[in-house]
Amino acid sequence: MRKDWVVWCGCALLFGAGAIWGGISLDIQFLKVANIHDLFEIFSSAATIAAVFVAFAGVNAWRQQLGAESDHALAQRVAVASLKYKEVSKSSFNDAQFCALQFNVGREMLPVEILELYIPGFEARLEKSQESKAEFLGVLQECRAIWGKDFSDNYDILISQTDTFYNVVSALCQWARMSPENQMIKSYESTLSRNYKRFEREGWLTKTPDQLAMFDEWVSSADEVIRSKLIR
Repeated sequence: MRKDWVVWCGCALLFGAGAIWGGISLDIQFLKVANIHDLFEIFSSAATIAAVFVAFAGVNAWRQQLGAESDHALAQRVAVASLKYKEVSKSSFNDAQFCALQFNVGREMLPVEILELYIPGFEARLEKSQESKAEFLGVLQECRAIWGKDFSDNYDILISQTDTFYNVVSALCQWARMSPENQMIKSYESTLSRNYKRFEREGWLTKTPDQLAMFDEWVSSADEVIRSKLIR
């Protein structure tokens, strides 16, 4: 019903415009050029208008090219940051795997003196991992502002899994240094026990070639987007 109303209104307006236009008498002299000077002025005005349209088209083309170059540069940065973060995450996974196994064995089988040989290395790599994560999240924030939230969401699984690895390593370092009488030790034991069971469910307690491939799978969607932007 509403469409019919719009059509009828359009017809009425067209009829009214035709009636008004038909009532206007045009002087044919208006279309004649008085002299050569006026002709050149007409050509000059037409050239000016054409130049404006060409300049406008050029600006649009330049803006599109600049946007494509910015996308390409951003894709390069996120590709490098993603690769770095992924490699650091693999290292964190290896440390978390060792920590989960040692917690399950217990401190009686691996005394604190021996763990102290490993813990400084764990903590140094954990600090490096956190720095890499901060750098990566900074690049993702830029991607979120330019490409939208959907792209950065493609890294949610990798970030979440890597945070789990960080928690396992950090918890073991704290747990190994605490005396059994410390009330906080129960909290760390709960964290380590929960994550040990998760590692067991996922099949992460023993090293397999598939474990390295899973990192690529977690970011496969993001890699496809980056690849498409790099080959434009």
